[in-house]
Amino acid sequence: MDEIIWVEVLSRHRDVQARYRCAGPEVRVGRAYDNDVVVDDPYVAARHLRIRRDAAGALVAEDLGSANGTFSDRGKARQDRILLDGDRPIRIGQTHLRVRAASHAVPRERPQTSHFPAWPIPAALALAIIGMSAVAQWLGETGEAKLYAYLTPELALAFLVVVWTAGWAVMSRIFSGHAHFERHLLIALAGVLIYLLYGEALAVGAYALSSPRPQAYRYVGTASLLAGVCFLHLRAIGPTRLWLKGGVVGALLAIAIATQALSQSERRSGNSQQDYVQHLMPPSLRLAPMRSADAFFAQTMELKPALDRDRSADPPSGGIGIGAFFDD
Repeated sequence: MDEIIWVEVLSRHRDVQARYRCAGPEVRVGRAYDNDVVVDDPYVAARHLRIRRDAAGALVAEDLGSANGTFSDRGKARQDRILLDGDRPIRIGQTHLRVRAASHAVPRERPQTSHFPAWPIPAALALAIIGMSAVAQWLGETGEAKLYAYLTPELALAFLVVVWTAGWAVMSRIFSGHAHFERHLLIALAGVLIYLLYGEALAVGAYALSSPRPQAYRYVGTASLLAGVCFLHLRAIGPTRLWLKGGVVGALLAIAIATQALSQSERRSGNSQQDYVQHLMPPSLRLAPMRSADAFFAQTMELKPALDRDRSADPPSGGIGIGAFFDD
């Protein structure tokens, strides 16, 4: 009795689309109906491939003189003969095939566990984000509280999160065959929550230290967080080539930080206005020593001689006097 040979037709995501059980010394593959495995691919020859055992008993695939050739899984050089190991697919036309003997060992079954619903975690993150956003809005309120002032930021944020998640889910469906919407939603919500916590930490730090530096370099942490979120989305799409994905994200992060640093250095003015405090905070959070009123006025009086000297100095040569406007 001839040994059974299994031929599997795989999708571009390496999922099994069809499985053929073939008995006989060899298996013929092609578009013609007299083949053992009929492939509906216009780039496959009528009689494209023959699968048989060699003298050592190993399965081999032999091209039958097709125009487009036979290739290993991701190989670019056509091969007339390929040794099959049961794991690596081969490609004919735009179709991927995997050939296995009946004795091919399969992995053990996975233990079945109770499925934990994935929605409670994103729901908890969403509630935390809504709460933090509402508290920040309330702390910055200087007039009468109005409902639309609280609802508008929440609805806008929810819209952005949904659109962001949907975009990554579509990309995941295209490149991996699975949308993984819940996974991408979890990543997006976690990123938003970390961003809000990061912003509040910087605001408290700027107030406590009485320094604009934490807010001035906020873009570094923001860009790094966005890059990390994008990398997690790419990893959710597929766990392969993570070094390449990380390299691309890292390069884009470096470009974004350098561009923002250059832009900020050009916009930086010479004043020291303390506009880095977003809302009122309790004095107990302040770590920088308080300056007394006497010290403030003493420093102000030190500026008076320089101001008087500049006011009494002659105007620069070539300048336009005030009377020039009235000569006409």
